[in-house]
Amino acid sequence: MPDIGLLELLLVGVIAFLVLGPERMPELFAQVGRVVRKGRSWISELKRQIDEESAPLTTPVTEMKDALSDGDISNFNDELMKKHGQVIDPSIASGAAGTATDQTEAAEGDKEQEASK
Repeated sequence: MPDIGLLELLLVGVIAFLVLGPERMPELFAQVGRVVRKGRSWISELKRQIDEESAPLTTPVTEMKDALSDGDISNFNDELMKKHGQVIDPSIASGAAGTATDQTEAAEGDKEQEASK
């Protein structure tokens, strides 16, 4: 944004007064006011549309940020998986991943023993 000070504005006002005269100055200021008002409303409408379109993208990010700041990520993960229709293996979700792996290895060992007989 240009850095326009009070002195520059006064200079522009004096030049406009000399060129247009006192009878046309109010009309000029009214027209400038309408243009500025219309520009501001256009920019605010554009910002509103951008916020509306980006809301679905920012919602999951804010949910994650809130969950991480609360420190309770396990409940958030369960809710997220349910929301997207995915099922979590309860043994993995409860932290018993090592137990499930050990059981799988034992079952494979049993199959190898039966195959060798």
